[in-house]
Amino acid sequence: MVKFYIFISCLLLCSQLLSQKSKRSGPYCNWANVQLNKNYSPAADDTCLFVASIRNYDETKEEFVNYDYDTTGTLKYFAIYFKGNSWVAVPYSSLTKLLELKNSFKNFVILTEGLGKTFTSGIDRATKLMRTYNVDELFFDWPTDRPYMRSSKNIKVTTYLAPKAAKAYAVFLKDFEVYKNSHSEKFKSVTLFFHSMGNLLLMYNLKNNALSSVSPSLINSVVLNAACVNQTHHKEWLDKLSFTDHIYITINDKDINLRLASIIFRAHQLGEKPKAVFCEKANYINFSKVLDKEHNYYIMQPLLTEKSFFEKFYEDIFEGKKPEKDYPETLNKKSKTN
Repeated sequence: MVKFYIFISCLLLCSQLLSQKSKRSGPYCNWANVQLNKNYSPAADDTCLFVASIRNYDETKEEFVNYDYDTTGTLKYFAIYFKGNSWVAVPYSSLTKLLELKNSFKNFVILTEGLGKTFTSGIDRATKLMRTYNVDELFFDWPTDRPYMRSSKNIKVTTYLAPKAAKAYAVFLKDFEVYKNSHSEKFKSVTLFFHSMGNLLLMYNLKNNALSSVSPSLINSVVLNAACVNQTHHKEWLDKLSFTDHIYITINDKDINLRLASIIFRAHQLGEKPKAVFCEKANYINFSKVLDKEHNYYIMQPLLTEKSFFEKFYEDIFEGKKPEKDYPETLNKKSKTN
């Protein structure tokens, strides 16, 4: 059984590399082009990404955050200024001080990513979202990739860590609530965006009633994108999501990552073939007829170029609008004929 688990885990990681590989819309972020600079003065054409991280942090090291979870649960905040192939991180002592950097926000997205993200690859994914959509963004960074571990153990450790990361997320969201309630004029639309295994943080917080006191309508929309969480009984915990006006669950029955996750965890995943009983408050958006095996479809530039309705779907949500909910097979790009 252990050998089988490792085999399937390797398949999962290969699928991420092969089926999701696409041309990049921007440079790749790695430690060679990231620096920590407390005294940095941003240039006029810098773009600013906010980051909340629960990794170990050591400002004396060139790689100032590592691959592991800070067992104290302490949140670290950074403003990441980027331009071209350069990222500069400026640390801040609190969420309030970070958010005070801007007098007002465009549509605000809080992104939580899934498996396979180091600090730098997570930042790369977050900046790619900002380059694709006209939003301000805060990236919630939790450790989901440890290069020194074999892939099967990394999946186990990430799954084990998720409930602890969820507690830190709840602290973060309540701090955000305090700030937003006293600075409501600074925000247009706010979206919580959970991708793949990032949805575990939302699930555990709702199951444990950790967000039950959050203000109604604090968030305009919550997106459970390609959710890699057990779909069984999802209504029970999703019914507890009371602080948003809209809930969107994206579905792709052919999602190769979620199919393999279903084998690993021996349970169907919410982003792939969800079954009754359904949550009446949620909008289930079925992309199965217009996708193939894609998992990261919200950020895959060739796909967004070929099928522009995907980009519009997310843009509408980020702008606080109601998106199109039905995507028939006729929207697939027709094959070229000679």
